[in-house]
Amino acid sequence: MATSRKPTAPTAEAVDRFCGDFDDLFCRLAERTALRHYLIGLLLPRERNKTLTELAALVPGADRQRLHHFLHDAPWDPDALGARRVELWRRHPDLGPHGNGVLIIDETGDRKRGHGIVLAAQQYIGKLGRTANGVVAVTSHWADGTRHVPLGVRPYRPASRLPAGKADPAFATKPELAWDLIEDARGAGVPFRAVVADCVYGENPKLEGRLRTARIRYVLALRPRHGTWQFVADPAHPPAFTPAEAAARLPLEAWRRLVLTDSHNRPLVRHVAELELGPCYGPAQGTRLIAATADPTVLTADSTWFMATNLSMAEADPAEVYRIYRLRDWIEHYYKPAKHELGWADFQVRSEQAIVRHWQLVMLAFTFSLLTTPPPDQAEQAPREDRGAAGEKSAAPHRLAGHPATGPRLAVPLGTPAAVLAPLVDRPTPTRTGSAT
Repeated sequence: MATSRKPTAPTAEAVDRFCGDFDDLFCRLAERTALRHYLIGLLLPRERNKTLTELAALVPGADRQRLHHFLHDAPWDPDALGARRVELWRRHPDLGPHGNGVLIIDETGDRKRGHGIVLAAQQYIGKLGRTANGVVAVTSHWADGTRHVPLGVRPYRPASRLPAGKADPAFATKPELAWDLIEDARGAGVPFRAVVADCVYGENPKLEGRLRTARIRYVLALRPRHGTWQFVADPAHPPAFTPAEAAARLPLEAWRRLVLTDSHNRPLVRHVAELELGPCYGPAQGTRLIAATADPTVLTADSTWFMATNLSMAEADPAEVYRIYRLRDWIEHYYKPAKHELGWADFQVRSEQAIVRHWQLVMLAFTFSLLTTPPPDQAEQAPREDRGAAGEKSAAPHRLAGHPATGPRLAVPLGTPAAVLAPLVDRPTPTRTGSAT
């Protein structure tokens, strides 16, 4: 007869109920307790960086050393935690995935000082728009235009930090990491209409070949100057060699006006067109080339987009291809709260395992916020301003123990109802174990 597990000390009912679906992944009571404390700490709206020291100081009953052990040394598998989280979302009767969503592949980087972090190196950081010392991750996401769910994450190991550089067995390019995440999503049974990604992945022939071989539909961005090889029959009248040249030669009547709405519900006018480019791209070829622009008479680089897709004309016209690609913008519905509120880049740990565990726990907190809804009576009593938009700080009536009256509010910015953490309000003030650096 199996020995029953010791129950964790109660925190908040919604947190305990949610974490209960993951308890079998942690063999010790201390780890199951740390999971709850870490999740609660991440859900607290930001006032300071969410380091281990700050989380231990803010969450009643938490201990910095136990959280440090949980993140660094405790025997649990972050990939198993992520897979269980995706499965929990996939089974949700209302918020689970469907075949009209897309699988978004993206990368995100954050600047870090020094070289003590094994994943840190001089590399391109997207949000800075330049090369800097930092950490980069490749991520996968599911979105359908109404909601967004993070699926998986892979750390990018810079070749400069590996003993054999790019020849090291541990080295993988970003498109190779992307393919791993795509296979993980398929293996988890997540349905999607197409894979959507930017030009880092759209211009990688190996990844595109894998998608074709697996018969996976895709909409991948291309740079305006992405060149194509072709025979020049008349040097005096050479053909277009790049998407930008093909779009510039298109007559104005070939562009279709499309009116969409932006994230603020305001009209967004775009013009879309089908392009032909050499023997590679065209409506009769295996790969189509779609252009979208704010102004077809100017075709400025910052307001013109080019997309390669293997969706047939019967499956999606140019306007529909652009709509699918625009779902990629939904990653900001994750990055904004994940980085501004949940502390995605706030880790002060050095090992790859600890960093990946932190990222998986941030994804867990985001998914908790998505799946947690208030009971009907609480929904009616909650003031309207408690439900702030993603990334915004909204007013809430409760305060956590250990903070002055103007201290941080409950984690409403991600949609989590204020009542979720209300049981913690009157707990004794936690002992501060140090200050963040």
